[in-house]
Amino acid sequence: MSKRCPDCRFVNEDSRIFCASCGAPLDAQLRLIQDLEKQKEAPKAPPPDRQRGEINISHSHTSAPEKKSGATPWIILGLIAVIAAAAWFMLK
Repeated sequence: MSKRCPDCRFVNEDSRIFCASCGAPLDAQLRLIQDLEKQKEAPKAPPPDRQRGEINISHSHTSAPEKKSGATPWIILGLIAVIAAAAWFMLK
């Protein structure tokens, strides 16, 4: 029985570990190890742009973007109004 290269489909002898034509590993476990090493070394690519009809499940667990609160100026104005009312009642 002979080993066929998964990359170039060249027929190799059973004793070969690497393809005689392209040099790719013929052993499935060795291929897996090399693929994992390539994934560790490769920089992470940015997520693909969303196109119409494409569903991106990887970001479904993220929370909604934070809303900026516009209440801060109203709280300050309310405190000023309370202080002014208290001062008006004390001076009267």
